[in-house]
This record gives sequence, C-alpha cells and structure tokens, in this order.
Amino acid sequence: MFDRREFVSSVMAKVVAENESEEGRPAKVDSPDVTSPEITAMREKAAKSSGLSLALAGRLSGTTEAEIKADADRLMEAIRSMPANLRTQPKSILPTGGAVDQPPHHLDIDPIKLAANIMARRLGS
Repeated sequence: MFDRREFVSSVMAKVVAENESEEGRPAKVDSPDVTSPEITAMREKAAKSSGLSLALAGRLSGTTEAEIKADADRLMEAIRSMPANLRTQPKSILPTGGAVDQPPHHLDIDPIKLAANIMARRLGS
C-alpha cells in the first residue's frame, strides 16, 4: 500500500540533499514546525479573539500571528454567512423525537369530523 507520508519525507530528504551538495553548505528549511507550541498558542489565541471554538483552532493556517488571525477572521466570516438551516440541527418529524414547539399532528384530528368523513366516503356522498 502507498504510504504518502513516507513518500513525501523521502522526496523532501532528496531535495534537501541535492541543495546541500549544490551549494556546499547545509540547506535551510524556511517553513516552521506547524505543530510547535508557539504556533498552537497563536492559533488558540486567534480562534478565541475571532469567536471560533477551540475545536476549529487546529484548522487555522499561517506562520505568523497576523496570518493566523486573518485566516481565523475569514473562517468566522464564512461561518456567519452560511444559511441558518446549515448551522443548526434539523428537527425530527417523528412523533417520538419531534420538535417541542410543534404539537403532534395526531392531536389536531377532530374525532367527530373524522367519523363524518368516513361515513360520507362509505355512503358515497
């Protein structure tokens, strides 16, 4: 089975080795560790200040505090612009799990009208 993580790390090692051999000095990797405690703290701070939940803080991208804050603001704006029915749980239509604000439909039936409708159908009028 193809292991993507091993493939990417082998390609990165190959590129770093080529750069070292071409320049004669160790290659410098410019990207910071995205799992570092500093980046994690910046993500959590940006999430709190933007109103995002901490569960979404890990999805923020960027390497500086300004980039992470801008990403948090964009994500929060996207969440706010979603239609309300996509942000809430749908109401169940089953009588046992239905919405509290709507009475069950079987309670709206008038038994006298129901009997009259049945008799009218049976008599064909």
